[in-house]
Amino acid sequence: MTAKSRKYGIIGLVLLALVLGACRAPTPDANTAPTQDINALYTQVAGTLIAQGQQQPDPSGGQAEQPTQTPIVVTATYTATPEIVESPTSTPTSVPPTAGIACNQATFIADISIPDNTQIGKGNTFTKTWRIRNSGTCTWDKDSYDIVYEGGTNLADKSSFDLPKTVAPGETVDISIPMKAPNDNGTYRSNWMLRSGSGAKFGVNGSTNSAGVPFFAIIRVGAGGSGGGNSGGGNVRYDFAANYCDAKWSSNTKNNLPCPGANQGSDGFVLVLQDPALEHRKEDEPAIWMRPNHAGSGYISGQFPKYEVRNNDHFVAVIGCLDPSTNCRLTFRLSYLRPNGNEVVLGTWDEKFDNLSRTIDIDLSSLAGTEVRFILTVETGNQNYQHANGYWFVPQIVRK
Repeated sequence: MTAKSRKYGIIGLVLLALVLGACRAPTPDANTAPTQDINALYTQVAGTLIAQGQQQPDPSGGQAEQPTQTPIVVTATYTATPEIVESPTSTPTSVPPTAGIACNQATFIADISIPDNTQIGKGNTFTKTWRIRNSGTCTWDKDSYDIVYEGGTNLADKSSFDLPKTVAPGETVDISIPMKAPNDNGTYRSNWMLRSGSGAKFGVNGSTNSAGVPFFAIIRVGAGGSGGGNSGGGNVRYDFAANYCDAKWSSNTKNNLPCPGANQGSDGFVLVLQDPALEHRKEDEPAIWMRPNHAGSGYISGQFPKYEVRNNDHFVAVIGCLDPSTNCRLTFRLSYLRPNGNEVVLGTWDEKFDNLSRTIDIDLSSLAGTEVRFILTVETGNQNYQHANGYWFVPQIVRK
């Protein structure tokens, strides 16, 4: 008998075994059991034919034996087919487009005014503004949703405020609450949340399993907290940063700027930073941040309350541009008003962002016995208004 006849005989016997096995096999599951048996038999047939091919090489070089591996490929295709067919219909059910998103869900975007740890004078009023996004699936109706006090110190005059507008999913809203600083020195935190028409409270950065956390205002009153800017210890006679909202602030587009201001807009603003990033280092004492109004001749100026100068009083401060205002170019000026209203300049300094700061120390002894109003001024030096961020770091009058 030839090799080819023996091969055809073996194939015939195996196929007969397949037919008989299929007729006698139990079928508890019409979908899965036959598949497992057929797969096993396909593997057995493939192994047998490959072995035969190795024992009896074909005169043509053995190429005719390679198709005997095809059943293995068929098996893989067969078992994967149900997954391919069922995947499109099952995906929307198992992974819905809104999975993990609650009806009432909010995301904090930014502090529009009064950054954390802003220094506020005792009893001074201010407005805290947060920008919040509706990241849930429900619309916030301004007639039924509120902003409510949630803990800490309530710096507002009431515990509930109306939502300023209706906010659809994906939209943002600026939430503003008028507040007032306490009359005692210290650090104060005021927590707030949103409340739906059904009375459910929710904060920011929550999910389907969490109502989120409150958004908040943190202020420092007087000389309290993080050194209070009193780096001169008992020699400090006046702290400009701690009392900056006692000054009258103006620019050449607005005569009465709010204090503290909002870090936006074209009229200029003033704020105190407790942990300022200077040009070449990060600090943990306060700096007065001053930005002029948007104009080629723009400036911002603060006129402080009367101060009676004593012998050996010095005005001390460090000035420069905040990091990363790389296109900052400014002129700083220290002056004072005499009792007759005349302004006298004590010093003028041109500054740019160059990774350096300038230390100022001016002896005020020539004014001893005189009651004057000191004025801090910053003028723009170029058209890069967004980079016109000047600072007076720990500006004080110290007695040496």
